[in-house]
Formats: sequence, C-alpha cells, structure tokens
Amino acid sequence: MLLERNLALHGVVPSALLSALTKQSIGRKYLSMRKLHLQIIEMQILPMRRSALIPGGALLPGHKPGPKLMYRFSNSLPYLLARLGVRMGDLFTRVIRHEKLTLPMYRVLAALSEQGHPLRLGEIAELTSAEVSTLSRIVAEMSRAGLLTRDRPENDQRSLQVALTSKGAELAGRLMPLAAYYEEVVTGSMSAKEAAELKRVLVELYHNIDRLEQEVEAGLITVAPPVRSKDVRDERAEIRAKASPPRGKTSRK
Repeated sequence: MLLERNLALHGVVPSALLSALTKQSIGRKYLSMRKLHLQIIEMQILPMRRSALIPGGALLPGHKPGPKLMYRFSNSLPYLLARLGVRMGDLFTRVIRHEKLTLPMYRVLAALSEQGHPLRLGEIAELTSAEVSTLSRIVAEMSRAGLLTRDRPENDQRSLQVALTSKGAELAGRLMPLAAYYEEVVTGSMSAKEAAELKRVLVELYHNIDRLEQEVEAGLITVAPPVRSKDVRDERAEIRAKASPPRGKTSRK
C-alpha cells in the first residue's frame, strides 16, 4: 500500500490503475495460498484414501479409488451403537437401582407412561425391544412390587393387559426427567436440530433392517464356506500336470 501511494503521488502510475493492479496481485496471492492449503489437506487425507476406501465414500477429484476397506468390528455401526447404549444404560442403572429397579423395568414404566393407557404384553415387548418370555417375568415381578396391574379384558381372555398403578406412575414421573438429562449431556455438543436429525436417521436405519430380515428368512444370507488349503499331494499333482505333455500329442524327434 505504501508503494501504491508513492507511485501515485509522483504521477508514475495513475492511482486507479495501480489500485486495480495491487488488488489483482493480492487476489493471486490469496488463490495461491488457498491452493496450497487445499494441497496440504489433500496430503493429509490421501494416504487414508489410498490405503482404504469406505464403500459409498467420495474420493477427491482426480484420484482413483484404492482397495476397499475390510470390515472392522471396532468401527462397525452396530458396535458403536451398542457401546453407546451399554455405557449409558450402565450409568443409568447405577442410579435407578436405589429404587430397586433394573433398566428393563424402567423401560416398561417409561413405555406405559408415554402411551398413557394399558398395553398388551406384545405391545410392550415391541416398544421395549424385549422378548415376550423375558418381559412376562419382568412384569410379574413389577406387579408384585405394586408398580403394575395385570388384567385380562372380558372380550379377550387370552391377552394380558398391563397398566401402571399410582405408585408406578409416580416413579416413572421421577425417572423420565433423569433419562432426559442423560440424553441432554450426551448430545450436549450438538444443536437441537442436529440431535433431531440424528434421531431421524437412527429411526430410518432401524426400518432399513426390514430388508435384512427378509433376506435372512429367505435364506439368501449365508456364511462363506471355509477356504480349502492345498496340501503337499495337491501341489505335487499340479507340478506333474504342468510337466507332462497334453494328451494326444507326442514329441517328435
């Protein structure tokens, strides 16, 4: 800028033209620095891209895809979700056990409280992702503790309806805000919009499992057979086959 003012004052170059040239020079320098910055980022990312390509991932422009990434248990979606759920569940259990509750018991209370009306055993099992046989024992224990009631409707004696007692509703009302606090802490680094989007994606992923269920039930997914290793006899047979001439052909002298 100092050079610009000196040249303009002495009439060497018109100030307007000099200003334009200076801005152009600054622009070129900015683009060069920007290009260098992108190259540095590319140098950091490219080794990972060369060694492994995540299926569905996009490569940087101008680069060929490398070998596909082998499955890693420690980076798999089910493992990451299970690790999150197990850790949160363990910390939650350490608090609610003072109320003589387990995590599955809390889920039954929360499901009934959220729905606001009695539910059949199968409905609770679906909401809590529990087996009906396991859930039946949990409900029986909670009923003995005075948290639930079990009744058979007059119009359907084969089904069992479960409802909260006043004691169970009161306990659910004290525990559900605690669960909300756990969720708030875990998603603390996310905005409300991001947290809502995460939940939407998780629900979508859950529904995508329907395809896997159909393929498993149809027998379309099986474990690959073991790879048969070659023994010494196989190797000797291959050597003899390569050394002997093809049938029907004799060597001419």
